[in-house]
Amino acid sequence: MNNLNIVTSKKDYTIFGLNANPFPYSGIPEQVPDIYVGQQEVMDKVSNVLSSVISTGQSNHLILTGSYGNGKSHTLKYIQAQIRDQFCENSVLKPVTGYVAQPGESFWDIYRDFIYDLGSTYLRECSREYIAKVSEELSKNGKIEEDIEPGMGWRAVERGKVLLSDIVPQAYVLLSELTKYPDFSRAFLNLAYEENAYTSWEWLSGEAIEYSRRRELHLTSNITANHAQRAFIALKTTLEQINHSPVIMLIDEFEFIETLQARTKQNMLNSLRHLIDVNPTGLSVIIACAPEVWETLVAEYHAFSDRIAKEANLKPLDKHSVTYMVTEYLNTCRTAPSDSIEPFTEESIQRIFIEGNGNARRIITICGQAIDEALLHEMKCVDLGVFEGIDEI
Repeated sequence: MNNLNIVTSKKDYTIFGLNANPFPYSGIPEQVPDIYVGQQEVMDKVSNVLSSVISTGQSNHLILTGSYGNGKSHTLKYIQAQIRDQFCENSVLKPVTGYVAQPGESFWDIYRDFIYDLGSTYLRECSREYIAKVSEELSKNGKIEEDIEPGMGWRAVERGKVLLSDIVPQAYVLLSELTKYPDFSRAFLNLAYEENAYTSWEWLSGEAIEYSRRRELHLTSNITANHAQRAFIALKTTLEQINHSPVIMLIDEFEFIETLQARTKQNMLNSLRHLIDVNPTGLSVIIACAPEVWETLVAEYHAFSDRIAKEANLKPLDKHSVTYMVTEYLNTCRTAPSDSIEPFTEESIQRIFIEGNGNARRIITICGQAIDEALLHEMKCVDLGVFEGIDEI
């Protein structure tokens, strides 16, 4: 009888000067990647696009192409991580970056992924920030008695000097005039209330809320596919009021649209085209797509592809980049970082480069397998002999 033999004890990699295997077994990108190599030309193009949006306010968009495994998802997540690091909480500039794993079948799917990536905590903080801003303006204009100093609006609410019931109705009127979407404005402001935050978040994220719960917050209808673009524009408009701008949307696996029926595909492209058209300022859409699919879109859907001004292509890694990437991954599990490729040898790195064909995902997978194989056979280094035991190489 063949039984599973699951070993729960951790492997000891100290023979290699490592506290763990630094290479992900599946070769998929981390949520917040720290390592990015070999694509400086791509980063330069992305930097130019985002710099223009942030410095001028004018919208600018980019298509990111690359074969499977060359790092499209990794690049998008790295862009997001870099923006969040560069523009920290105390920064004057506050770009809003949301990652969409896959476009889905309509813009409603994109909207929901974007909102989920922003998260309820962030939107709740934004709700309170907007209410604080309004309270300060009302105080300055003499519409409430309390004297509120700049930057102290929410603290005045927390201390009970002003009541939400005095501020929120006026904030709702002001915000609805801007968003042209009263339901959105009401749900956004209700995030500030402990008792309403959960239902408000569900509604804002596109969940189907039953009528009885919507009625408690005076929401007339749910966000559906017909309302998603309107909701996104309302979100962008709202965030701009508290200087959270521009909005940067990162859409991954855009080649998925090739699986859609012709009418559904056309509707999706039209929705994105319309989104770009009605947002000439404060928006950057960066799309990752397989090159063959993007070539088809360029040839057949000019109305959409013409609106993406820039293109960056991810190329296979060269030998130098592979060596550098391996070293960077090794350093994540070393007690003292170094430039050494140990436990790998020069010959094994060359073999990995050839077998990986410059494909980052494949290279990472091979490296992870090679280290485990060397450990299994109690080898002191990862040399060419290791690869005889790896079936897939």
